[in-house]
Amino acid sequence: MIAFTDFKCPQGSDASGFTEEVVKKVGLPFPEAYTYGEGIAKIACTVREAEGGALSMVPFCHTVEAENYGGNIKLGTAKIGPRCEAPVYRDEEDLLGLTDLDFEKGRLKETLAAVKILKASRETVGIQICGPMTTLNNLMDVGKLFKIWRKKPEVLETVVEKMRLQLLRYIEKSLEAGVDFIAFEDPVGGLNILGPKYFEQQGHHFSKPFIEESLKLIGGRVVMHLCPKASLQLVALGMAEWESYTLPKPMSYAQACLELRGKVKLVGNACIHNRNLVLKDGQIKTLKLLTP
Repeated sequence: MIAFTDFKCPQGSDASGFTEEVVKKVGLPFPEAYTYGEGIAKIACTVREAEGGALSMVPFCHTVEAENYGGNIKLGTAKIGPRCEAPVYRDEEDLLGLTDLDFEKGRLKETLAAVKILKASRETVGIQICGPMTTLNNLMDVGKLFKIWRKKPEVLETVVEKMRLQLLRYIEKSLEAGVDFIAFEDPVGGLNILGPKYFEQQGHHFSKPFIEESLKLIGGRVVMHLCPKASLQLVALGMAEWESYTLPKPMSYAQACLELRGKVKLVGNACIHNRNLVLKDGQIKTLKLLTP
């Protein structure tokens, strides 16, 4: 049996929302500011300034993809950001009826518009893309989802494969918009929730092919960050290995990812929510995919 190692998410990394200082500096009404490009861009830039960070990151939650798939998302407030209000998918028929992502509607469209606005303002921009299990958790009760997976695994395989192809399109659109950094997160797809059996299946059926195709699309233009849960999954499955890279000087994790453009393809030993953590020893772990 494969000995998987889980990564414990930093406290608060599953929450969205902003401090009073950020809300005051944004100076826009919420939750409306979440819904249009200029508002999203203003929030991202303000957060970067408040953090003293190197990247303006968009979006600010794990619900953009689910909303585009028809999810019932409550936009919340400035302090409590967007989240799923109630599941809308009831059974396998709903899952198999999953549509393509529509990049011309809703917050998905506006997130990409925000990237262009930020780039026009000479901001360095990162985009956070949400994985299939977290998105499905925002569409369907997780208990029902696992029941279908257990009884009819082919249904989940079909749905996740479709979502994989759609996420690759999202990466394409993000690159066209001008992003400088791509982060992939799928917290519900972690070992602590899926368990070893399904975690291994998800690694074979989704993680490895998705990352391989993503890196082909990116072509070395930007560094791709993986949630450490996915990084540790690939390493345990013998699909990737860690390498060490020496930086020219101590810098934050985000700065290092920008520094490594054109030199390194993949990183993923730190949570993206800790992107402003300074690597004081001037070392960063990078990830190398292994061929069979």
